[in-house]
Amino acid sequence: MTGPKGETTKEGFAADDISSAEWMDAKLTSGARVILGASALMILAIDPSDTHRWIVPLYLILYTLYALLLYYLSRRQHPFVIKPILPWLDLLWYVPLIAFTSGTNSIFYYFFFFSIIVAAFRWGLNSGLRLALASATLFTIVGFLTALPGPPIEMNRLLLAPIGLLIFGYIISRWGGYYLNLKRRLQVLKDVTIFSNPRFGIDRTIKSILESVRDYYDADACLLVIPGLAGRRDSYQMHRVARGNRFTKTSLPEIGRDAAALFLSPDQEHAVFYNRESDTPIRVFDLKARQLPDGNSANAEKLSVVLEATSYLSVPVNYRNQPLGRLCIVNGPQVFEESDVEFVFQLTDHVTPVIENIRLIDNLASEAAEQERQRIAHDIHDSVIQPYLGLRFGLTAINQNLEAGNTAVLSDVHELLELTNHELAELRRYVWDLRTGEERADVLLPAIERYTTRFSSVTGIRVVVHARGRVDINDRLAGELFQVVTEGLSNIRRHAFCRDAQVEISSEDDSIVIEIKNSRPETGTPSENGNSDGKAPFTPRSIAERVSLLGGQTKVFIDEQDYTVVRVTVPI
Repeated sequence: MTGPKGETTKEGFAADDISSAEWMDAKLTSGARVILGASALMILAIDPSDTHRWIVPLYLILYTLYALLLYYLSRRQHPFVIKPILPWLDLLWYVPLIAFTSGTNSIFYYFFFFSIIVAAFRWGLNSGLRLALASATLFTIVGFLTALPGPPIEMNRLLLAPIGLLIFGYIISRWGGYYLNLKRRLQVLKDVTIFSNPRFGIDRTIKSILESVRDYYDADACLLVIPGLAGRRDSYQMHRVARGNRFTKTSLPEIGRDAAALFLSPDQEHAVFYNRESDTPIRVFDLKARQLPDGNSANAEKLSVVLEATSYLSVPVNYRNQPLGRLCIVNGPQVFEESDVEFVFQLTDHVTPVIENIRLIDNLASEAAEQERQRIAHDIHDSVIQPYLGLRFGLTAINQNLEAGNTAVLSDVHELLELTNHELAELRRYVWDLRTGEERADVLLPAIERYTTRFSSVTGIRVVVHARGRVDINDRLAGELFQVVTEGLSNIRRHAFCRDAQVEISSEDDSIVIEIKNSRPETGTPSENGNSDGKAPFTPRSIAERVSLLGGQTKVFIDEQDYTVVRVTVPI
């Protein structure tokens, strides 16, 4: 596992923790080592200029056997072949070989670069630099010692080769460190995409994302300040993860606008570097100009005291060019750089639409629950309270007749008994429906209409619902199809860049058909449901998998009106 700059942070591995790509790299490296030793033997056989000493071919044979052993271990996926000590063992093999073969004029000088490349591209910048420095030092010592018995030392040869090792070793190490850092950043982006699942809820999703960022930078803490419930700007929530802390279900701390201003400064166009040990502790980075302007942040020093931080990186979080909050990484092991700002800002752009989508779903779910409570309250008022009021009025009339001496109330009593029996039957039916013992066949369309109404009011995307014929399905299937519709509208919201959509529901040949349509974006804007360049759109995987489990099919096409259509057909 490598740190944010490509450095090794863990040297102990278990076979189950190593990816297939790492095993492939290990086999490739081991195979190259075998070719290197075999090639050297072949060259000595063709041009035996150095074979007057029998020890050189014997030494190369031993090295080739060593390389074959490592290749065998890599094929067996033995953890030893991915240990960072291997390039150093190679270095120890090469030093005597150079000493046996002409010293500074040895053709095996280039073997050092193999060790440097392996170290740099497997374990990062510092590993490659250390090996380059050790190679240059050992080569200089060996060259000096082997030249002592002979003629005067040629200083140009003695110094040029180590300088070449240092220069090219530095370049190789920088490339290797950049390569590893890029791989880790891609892995972080992949991880946050996996964690961005609406089923986990917004709090768990945000904490998983923050933990991935904190782990990548090996920081002490990572926190996100965003508006509270319903996007209110007078109340903010602070999501925070720290080293060694596990997920908790405790409620998130809320902070007021004044306290949030300390975390949200300076503004959405600037990131802030803070490093107490630097000559310039506070640096402000302009995200639009991509440069460090002459400026400062008045709250940066105060924030470091609140966070108890010796260093931190604060990056704004925006959504559709609107400020949403701020992400802060506290006490990373190394000084933050401009490339870190670029990466974190790119990462927030990647996950913010997902977070907002989960927030919308949570709000819609809360609204749906509130509407269901209101519906139940209205049903109880109409089907329970009102009939009992009528029963009370009837009993009052009978009581008045009896007090007046009128005993002819038998017919009134019969009417009240019939009314009571009827209302009891209705009450039993209502309670039975609430227990879901009887499947309701008319829940899908009303649920979609309520959802799209709220969806349109929140997102500004006008959604029209059409239903052809009667759609009678059980509530379990209705729940699955409802999720298909919400996922389709969510894709439109995140990727289609349009202002209108349609949902059409119909029954055809013992199947229910749902079509989710959206107008295609203008030229130059790609979308997930359709492309502006005329190419065929691709099928959303999450919808296709859900529909496939229901025994249905998913098809995506562009109709005559140039609308992107996701057509779902499910047997009923």
